Amino acid sequence: MAAIEERAPASILDQDLYKFCMQQAVLEHYPDADAEYRFVNRDPSILFNRESFEWLQERISSMAELRATSDDLEYLRSTCSYFSVDYIAYLSEFKYNPSAEVTCSLDETSGTLSLRVCGNWTRVILYEVPLLAMIAESHYRFVDVDWNYAGQREKIAAKGQRLANAGCRFAEFGTRRRRSFKAQDIVMSELARIKPDGGSGGISGTSNVYLARKYGVQPVGTIGHEWIMGVAALENTYRDADRLALLKWYQTYKGRLAVALTDTFGTRVFFSTFDRDLADMYDSVR
Repeated sequence: MAAIEERAPASILDQDLYKFCMQQAVLEHYPDADAEYRFVNRDPSILFNRESFEWLQERISSMAELRATSDDLEYLRSTCSYFSVDYIAYLSEFKYNPSAEVTCSLDETSGTLSLRVCGNWTRVILYEVPLLAMIAESHYRFVDVDWNYAGQREKIAAKGQRLANAGCRFAEFGTRRRRSFKAQDIVMSELARIKPDGGSGGISGTSNVYLARKYGVQPVGTIGHEWIMGVAALENTYRDADRLALLKWYQTYKGRLAVALTDTFGTRVFFSTFDRDLADMYDSVR
């Protein structure tokens, strides 16, 4: 079994797969669109201090050094055949530019963190997951420090084995919420070794592409609400956004990664457009 890594790897693949999937669709359909992301802290009790902020700033700046390696690109080509030659070529040249695309500040009196990402949508779409992972780690590294790794292996092994023995197939989606990369690495190392005691349960994959490669499991992920919301804004329609987003997704993936999110603007709205001969529209782009 691969050794546990103490800190996050300097790899562009330390990212959720669905962001790459959406990036390819954005590159095809909206290459000139601009986007803005703002960090919203859903739990006001989660605060930050100067030490956590300075660590976060350093980590954000270091993103400028990330590049897809030849091994990274070959892994994506061989594992994710739905990525086009053009997209792999785009990713081979991709690099973050945090000094121009990310602004971050701290109100030291309240402990409130503000963060904004602005730029070309195709480019800045990859920031969300690694930034959220860094934000979470900065808090648990310097503010909420009353925790450790003791017993974590045993706990995750017991939970995973119980699920597997019950015949459950499950995936790991913890990147954006992890206390540290090491914590997520521990989770994946234990889940990947689980063998069900009869039945067909066990881990089906992880959203983290780097850890999927490391532990020989499937990288999993398809589409996010972001895609549908972006199409709605750019096409200036919320009534038909679900239908248009699915149609454009189909044009990119030709029926692969065929997951439809029904709750972006409400299930009723989704099905009111999904029922309008959407299958025939899909056939028209084959």
